[in-house]
Amino acid sequence: MIKIMTAAERHTSQKECVHSEYSFSFAEYDDPHNEHFGSLLAHNDHILKPGGMFDPELHHDLEIVNIVLEGNIQYEDENGKERLETGAVQVVSTGRGLTHGEKNGSDTEDARFIQMWFLPNQPDITSTRHQKTFERDQQKNGLLPLVSGRDGEAPLSIALDTIIYGSVLETGTQINYSLAEGRRVHVYLIKGNIEISCEDGSFDLTPGDAARLQGCDQITLKGTSSDGDAELILIDLP
Repeated sequence: MIKIMTAAERHTSQKECVHSEYSFSFAEYDDPHNEHFGSLLAHNDHILKPGGMFDPELHHDLEIVNIVLEGNIQYEDENGKERLETGAVQVVSTGRGLTHGEKNGSDTEDARFIQMWFLPNQPDITSTRHQKTFERDQQKNGLLPLVSGRDGEAPLSIALDTIIYGSVLETGTQINYSLAEGRRVHVYLIKGNIEISCEDGSFDLTPGDAARLQGCDQITLKGTSSDGDAELILIDLP
């Protein structure tokens, strides 16, 4: 089964210097038919104008993944500050409770980042954070593991059985992905165009579109952009 959620179907939030697109119910957007996809609870695409920020908030029992697409983000929690440049991926375990916030690190340029919330394997784990910056060339025409809950599969670890890949596909390049029984995949297209195929057929994705797949054995992704490469993330999760 595959479900395509187009960019236009997301919920748009505009608050002063913060523009957000929500793929699942979040904040003021409440849709009981679109609350989560497996352990993926939130998938938000944010643009922060200069001066844009999220005030510090307390969260617990969440695994938060931030991926910086443009500009830089200044992250802060009670343990200190961290600057995240373009290409940075950060994993934050809020555990028993962590107060954190993010803001645009530039006074002149916009910053864009994806923030995802996951439900961890167990509650009350120790709060941690770690990050790594990945180059686009590392993700060229393949699936590069960025984050994983399995030891040794990716440079960044997360407290649940999931793996997050990044990919940059040239036009005409095709990659295949095998989905294990009982697993599901969430594909989000950041830039460009792709064709995604499985047993249910083939579908074209444009920027901001997402595909949610379950019960598929083989998934094929093909770059179809007429100008430049396609950029995407693929999440394999329970």
